[in-house]
Amino acid sequence: MIPLLLALVIAQAVPAPTTADGWTAAGWQALRAGATEEAANDFNQALRIDAGNALALVGAGAAANLRGRADEARQHLAAALKVQPGLTAAALLLGEILYRQADLQGAIDVYEQALARAPGDAKLTARLETWRREAAVHDTFSTRLANHFTILFEGPADQPMAGKVSEMLESIYWQVGGAIGAYPPGVITVVLYSKEQFRDVTQSPSWAGGLYDGRIRVPVAGKVDERDLRRVLTHEFTHAVIHSLAPRGVPQWLNEGLAVLMERAGGAPGPALAADDKVPPLARLEGSFEKLSPEEARTAYGASAAATQALLDRGGPMVVYNLLTNLGSGMRFEEAFERAALMPYREFAETWR
Repeated sequence: MIPLLLALVIAQAVPAPTTADGWTAAGWQALRAGATEEAANDFNQALRIDAGNALALVGAGAAANLRGRADEARQHLAAALKVQPGLTAAALLLGEILYRQADLQGAIDVYEQALARAPGDAKLTARLETWRREAAVHDTFSTRLANHFTILFEGPADQPMAGKVSEMLESIYWQVGGAIGAYPPGVITVVLYSKEQFRDVTQSPSWAGGLYDGRIRVPVAGKVDERDLRRVLTHEFTHAVIHSLAPRGVPQWLNEGLAVLMERAGGAPGPALAADDKVPPLARLEGSFEKLSPEEARTAYGASAAATQALLDRGGPMVVYNLLTNLGSGMRFEEAFERAALMPYREFAETWR
């Protein structure tokens, strides 16, 4: 008991920073520890003292981005680059945010300016090459506007397909948003590719039927089964809804599991576990599935759906909504999970089956 009281006294005795640099250092320390709210407050304190502190502006941008406040993050990062144009870290994050907000040309401009100041930067060079390739493809595309979506498609021959996709998406918007209890705040860009364009632009694995990375991307060339198309659109739109609630920190099993369950709710069978499947532990399903083989991916998606269904069975639809909003507020996953599900994540991971 005495050591605990002593630790509390020492913690209370630590003085708050008094300079902009001190608050900035505290903010970065909090950010590394995953305490995004605390980090945001520390960076704001730094900026009250010195509004032109470039590192505090970058930190404030990073904290805002992690809390799902993309517009605020963009403003801080743009301000940091005005103060210190050669700050590559600010340019990297700003470009990614602009790209996620469907401002491809804006992202390219930011990276071109950054690369002029850091010509040997490998990340800038590789990403810029990818974005330029994507822009070259999109330059030839036509646009169809819907209530909640902007649809890009290759030309007049694909116009009927764009109309069909538009109708499907508006129906899916209400179906998925109503089930989860949230709707993306802005208009979502949807890009309809040929299969070759889809693979070239997204670099997705061969088994991927679509992608959400701030835009919904779907290959539609050739004869397309409408039921399968609706399944893919439902899946990718679910990712958009999840991202609107929690831009960071969502484990892949929950992200993909909820998307598969929304497919099923829309009438598609969706991936499922077979009786003899060797189900990996949830810890191995928290990261990206991109490197998985087709068979591994099938098992991973089926297990993700089963684990997400087990979570819903324990706590109902609100448990997922609360978990995602907790993550969106900046909580670490274990804390967000326990507050929403009223049980430790480790216990769930060990017992969900």
